[in-house]
Amino acid sequence: MDTVISFDLERIFLGDQPLFFLGELVLRSLVIYLLAIVILRIGGKRSRKQLTILELLLLIALGSVIGDVMFYPSIAVIYTIVVMISILLIQLALEKLKIKFNSLDKFINSTPTLIIKDGNFIEANLKKENLTKAEIFSALRLEGIRNMGELEYVYLEIPGSFSIFKFEKGKEREGYQLVPYTADE
Repeated sequence: MDTVISFDLERIFLGDQPLFFLGELVLRSLVIYLLAIVILRIGGKRSRKQLTILELLLLIALGSVIGDVMFYPSIAVIYTIVVMISILLIQLALEKLKIKFNSLDKFINSTPTLIIKDGNFIEANLKKENLTKAEIFSALRLEGIRNMGELEYVYLEIPGSFSIFKFEKGKEREGYQLVPYTADE
């Protein structure tokens, strides 16, 4: 490992690379950022809860960039600044493009997914979203649902929460019991 001279201000702020390397950093930031959007989009809605994909990605990217410059003496502060500004500009551009192009917004954030209709699971959508019935049963019980027959529609929303629409009173159906019977019954 190379010897590091402490408090070498030129190395700390400008690094050892030519200034043209800053352009490469912008390109690297763009490529990795766009790849991360695709990966997070494919990963489904469950993991991110209340954050949008772009907000989550911004936090991950900034966390990584900030951490690296703190630990590795070979990474100059100017590199981190360029990467952070690049990430911010990409974030702002994508937010504006999402407003202008609805298809881009749908690609990045997806759309709600119908997972239960008339008290029955839509199996293909469960597989698409990598959800298990046990996870859904738990979420439904937390919302006070006792029987699948109470449910007209259940959607998995973009942030990973569930929207639950019950049948009107008296129109419920027979369905799977979500609340297990106790030994006292």
